[in-house]
Amino acid sequence: MTDKPFSFWTSQNTAASFSEPGACQARATAFEKKIRRRNLIEYAAGGLVIVLFGAMAVMAASVGEWLFAAAGLAIGIAAIFVIAKLHRDGSAQPRVPEQTCREHLRAQLVRQRDLLRSVPKWYLAPFVPGLLGFYLVVTAKVAEVQGWTVAIDGVWLKVTGTAAFFVFVGWLNLYAAKKIDREIGALDRA
Repeated sequence: MTDKPFSFWTSQNTAASFSEPGACQARATAFEKKIRRRNLIEYAAGGLVIVLFGAMAVMAASVGEWLFAAAGLAIGIAAIFVIAKLHRDGSAQPRVPEQTCREHLRAQLVRQRDLLRSVPKWYLAPFVPGLLGFYLVVTAKVAEVQGWTVAIDGVWLKVTGTAAFFVFVGWLNLYAAKKIDREIGALDRA
């Protein structure tokens, strides 16, 4: 019974290709694991920032350095905001029965691409006030002891280094968003 009963149907389109059963689900699962791993790393880094700058704020406040405490508090609050935003908008969404695997994967890809594109707004910008405050307080404290020229020279390297790091993080996320955009295009063409 190896003969096909209606060979004219199968001979009409030999170029048809079908995905293996479960291939789409495996792709979705692999992408969801990648999202989960990224988020866990970000949660750990955010937790570290909260602990370190929270401790700095408490220690600064205990000795009356209210501007240092405010800067540390601002950085800690920024980390809390980033973690909450990542959890709310960056976590993998559960698949609903009405969606095909392909629709679900595409929706996940679009969601992550859009999140990565907006990293400068929700991931980097919240840290700017706290970091600027921290750098201004440090500059003022150094200026009291060594003068404004030395203080500005010292902070200039830190500010440009931080700005370069922010530009790099922004570029890296935009690059990742473009890569996901190519995946969406490939999925749409398939």
